[in-house]
Amino acid sequence: MQQRALEVFKSKSIFAKIIVVFMFVITPLCVLSLVINSKGESAVKREIDKSLGARTAYFSNLLAVELNRMIQHQKEFIFDRDLQRLVYLYNTLGKYEWGETILRAQEKMQIIKTSSTYIKNVSAQMLETGKVVSNDNAIGTVDRDAVDAFVKQYHATGSPLMYYKDRLLLGYIYPDAILTQLKPDYVVFIELSVTELRKALATFTKDYEGAGAVLADLQQGWTITNEQDPTFISSMLDNIQVRTDKELPEINRFRSGTTDYLVSYQMDPSTHMALLVYIPEKQVLGDLSSYRIWFWVLSIISMLIIAVFATWIYRLIHKPLTKLVFLFRKVEDGYLEPAALPKGQDEFRYLYEHFNSMVSKLKDLIHKLYEQDLRAKNSELKQLQSQINPHFLYNTYFILHRLAKMNDYESVILFSQYLGEYFQFITRNGASEIPLEQELKHARLYVDIQQIRFSNRIDAEFDPLPDDCKDVLVPKLIVQPIIENAYKYGVERMSDDGLITIRIVSNPETVRIIVEDNGAGMDDTNLQKLQAELGSSMEGEEITGIRNVHRRLQLQFGKESGIVLGHGENGGLKVELVIMRSQAQ
Repeated sequence: MQQRALEVFKSKSIFAKIIVVFMFVITPLCVLSLVINSKGESAVKREIDKSLGARTAYFSNLLAVELNRMIQHQKEFIFDRDLQRLVYLYNTLGKYEWGETILRAQEKMQIIKTSSTYIKNVSAQMLETGKVVSNDNAIGTVDRDAVDAFVKQYHATGSPLMYYKDRLLLGYIYPDAILTQLKPDYVVFIELSVTELRKALATFTKDYEGAGAVLADLQQGWTITNEQDPTFISSMLDNIQVRTDKELPEINRFRSGTTDYLVSYQMDPSTHMALLVYIPEKQVLGDLSSYRIWFWVLSIISMLIIAVFATWIYRLIHKPLTKLVFLFRKVEDGYLEPAALPKGQDEFRYLYEHFNSMVSKLKDLIHKLYEQDLRAKNSELKQLQSQINPHFLYNTYFILHRLAKMNDYESVILFSQYLGEYFQFITRNGASEIPLEQELKHARLYVDIQQIRFSNRIDAEFDPLPDDCKDVLVPKLIVQPIIENAYKYGVERMSDDGLITIRIVSNPETVRIIVEDNGAGMDDTNLQKLQAELGSSMEGEEITGIRNVHRRLQLQFGKESGIVLGHGENGGLKVELVIMRSQAQ
């Protein structure tokens, strides 16, 4: 593999080698810079994750301390003598004593309420009496629905927190129903202020635009947040997959729309509540992104420097060298003209001067050889064409002889007229090349002669000649021998319904004259053999008919021209005369 790569490198041009070497030098430096930048970015991200996790843990611990203090107040208040007298001795208390007991209980509830800004209300739901006492209301009716929902949730999860009808309740049951499986006598609710919690959540991330915090209980499915878009919060909770078995802060990443967020969360095992803090990455990683941009700017500048240097090398070395190589290729194609000398006096001027000297000498030599070859080619072309005229003459006199023997005088008269017109043109126009339109007129005249011969049992159809082909110069008598071949070997033995079609297909590159018949045709083997014989050396052979036309087309229009054989659409032989427009005059 290395040997192969070395061979490929050696085969490249000098300019390509210079570019490859520069890229080989610059690329490791760019990759090293990218690795260093990536490692530094990773280290900074880890520190940011730690900082965000510590921030989340701090806020989560503050809330946990507040909730634990509230729970402690609940535990102390649950065994309050005044509260138990109201529950168990309400039938024995007089009105004055009843009122005094309620006031003392309310004072203790008020003390609990003022112990935290997050407490909105404290109430005791006395299920035995069906009454409720709270710090802001002397007496009321038990909220049975709230109590039943809390008891059910407490049995299911063991969490003392419940979100019920837009209220966040911290409850404590007496006696502990989860242990005794008894119906509770009373429940103490501390209603937390959702408004104050939202304010606190907003202060957690006030330093970052687009950031926020969420309090959530994933088991109960409630959330409290300063973010007003519930779809965003729901999508975030679904994507980060909060782990309830983790007590330490966890860091996740979440994408919403086109914005990436860092999300840190911590669980409180006593309340089953999680605090989530999310911050847009660009708020904390903005500088890192700029470093990444500067790295790419540096890389682009390096590439531009390479491009400028490569352009200078190109103008100094590669451009004149490429031009010299191009001139040599033009010499290979036969273009023998001197090159313009470069402005400088360097080594390339020396090369160009000797190139012009070489071209001048080659031009003289080739001119002499070309004139000799051209004379030989013209002689061969005229010889090939001269072989066609006698061949046609022989055939026409044989036909005239047979018509005379059959005493078909009308056909003899018409045939003699056609024959006279044909030889009148031959003797009047001595040019070896004629327009394609005139060549097809001669072919039609030949078909008219054959119609007399075969008494209309064989038909020939000519498609219209395209306008852009009428003036294309072709060797004289190239279509008639092909039609004659179709008569002789294709349809001559058919008793009726013989058909020969002549079509002209034109495109910007070629003109194709297609002659097809509906005769028996030939199999693939014979067809390939005949096609091969067309391209073989024909010295010492009798060259007539289809071979003659093929040879003349190639002499006139080049090796890409000539005859192509194939199977016709009607089962017979298809002969295509291909003329390259680039060689036609």
